[in-house]
Amino acid sequence: MPNVIGKENLPTIETVGVSDLESMFHEYVHLKKNIDDLSKRQDEIKKELMSFVDANGLEDDKGHKWYDMPEYGGYNGMQKQRRVSQSVDENAAQSILEDKGLAERCFEVKPVLNEQSVMECVYEGLLTEDDVDTMFPQKVTNAFVLKKA
Repeated sequence: MPNVIGKENLPTIETVGVSDLESMFHEYVHLKKNIDDLSKRQDEIKKELMSFVDANGLEDDKGHKWYDMPEYGGYNGMQKQRRVSQSVDENAAQSILEDKGLAERCFEVKPVLNEQSVMECVYEGLLTEDDVDTMFPQKVTNAFVLKKA
């Protein structure tokens, strides 16, 4: 088992007990497998239901499609929601604005950091490693994963 550095008062085998630790590990593995299988099956069923609602549902004024069902588990129907997002097509915007002589007015120039130039400045002694560490702070995240046998 790996050593944990700089941590005090953490549970140990002596305080948790081997049987409790193994029991929690077994339960976690069992739950993970079940959740993974259930999520996969839920996704398969959702695709089928969405296709059904798309073909047979009643459309409302917002473009959502509804299909009523007998009440079960607090639910009494299904909805295929219409969600609209809008983003800029930079190429189309540039072409239209240039054609109309508005590109300079509607586009702004923003400075973009050239990381290669920053590293060149370090090699030339113009910036220090501390400068670079400050410009590029590390962000640490953690994940809990099971080790495959």
